[in-house]
Amino acid sequence: MNITPDVPQLDPLRVQVRKHALLTEIDEKPSRRWWRIAVPATTLVAAAAAVMVLWTPTNPNASASWSAEPRAPGADTEAAVADCRTMIEEHDRREKPANFPAAPTEVSVVDQRGIMTLALFTGPQSELLCRHVQGGRASLTGSGRAEGLEPLGDELFRSFGASTHSERDGSDAMRIFRGEVSGQVGKAVVETENGLEVTATIGDGWLIAWWPGKEDAKLVRLYDRQGTEIGTAPAGIR
Repeated sequence: MNITPDVPQLDPLRVQVRKHALLTEIDEKPSRRWWRIAVPATTLVAAAAAVMVLWTPTNPNASASWSAEPRAPGADTEAAVADCRTMIEEHDRREKPANFPAAPTEVSVVDQRGIMTLALFTGPQSELLCRHVQGGRASLTGSGRAEGLEPLGDELFRSFGASTHSERDGSDAMRIFRGEVSGQVGKAVVETENGLEVTATIGDGWLIAWWPGKEDAKLVRLYDRQGTEIGTAPAGIR
């Protein structure tokens, strides 16, 4: 899988997540995931990426089973989240730079559409987004620092933007979107530039959603728990 963040300047946490993914692939059988390094890394990681181009198959096509509405948790939910937790724990055990933020342990929100599960883990110092596809494997697809984030205050929503993910040949492209929401918000619908309306999954003050294609989010419509629209917000990072 290629990961193309919207913001090219990545903090050490994001660099470490990508390095961990590459090293994990080398430790296992021919992997089901391919990572492209978007930032400078060590010679070992660069070499690993070059090797994986030759023989890495792809994950199952998650977009084929996508729906604009998230589905209810199913029999696969617990196993998918457990696989994600295992990957985060393995990532946390690897050697890290000094003052590296502690890995998150709490599952704040789980979004399931078709065969794909997104689980957002949060903690006092960091947050990690894990992607799991039935028939594939868990992978860390996004990260960030929780320290220094200002409270929402009177705001209903704060966007962290969207990132593009695709197979190495450009197929099965998707956008993954996340942000913070006020406790007043009971439902959020993300409108994309190509006209999709995607109902996000909300939990513990967080919002996540994804959709097929490379089109970005345009705006977010916010509703209270009775279904009344209470505001709209730009989808871009402010």
